[in-house]
Amino acid sequence: MYDLVAQTAEREEILAELWESGEEKPSVLHEDDVKLVPWAFVEGAGHFLYWVVRPDVAPEEWTVILNEGRGPLWEAYPTSCSRFILDVVAGTSTSFYFTHLDDIVDPDDRTRFLPNSQVLIR
Repeated sequence: MYDLVAQTAEREEILAELWESGEEKPSVLHEDDVKLVPWAFVEGAGHFLYWVVRPDVAPEEWTVILNEGRGPLWEAYPTSCSRFILDVVAGTSTSFYFTHLDDIVDPDDRTRFLPNSQVLIR
């Protein structure tokens, strides 16, 4: 799961099959030479988060697109990966797929980070 090269190849193959079978391709991906690079997977839910990679665009300017993973819905975010993560953690994300976090995590605990040594002993 941590090999982005392997994951990119695997996801390209899977998505190509879906689009060939008639699933709608997100409009942002109709541009010339646009590639998707997966960088996160939501275990259990199946969502994939990708960088939208365009020619002549620096990596720090790549934007984010999310696929629900088990269906045809996509959400595009014209923001960086780090900004997207910050919005999710801070509870300011507009993503449908991350609106339920307040039900799981107390909003006051969202921005509290603990080292693994403390998390793993809980």
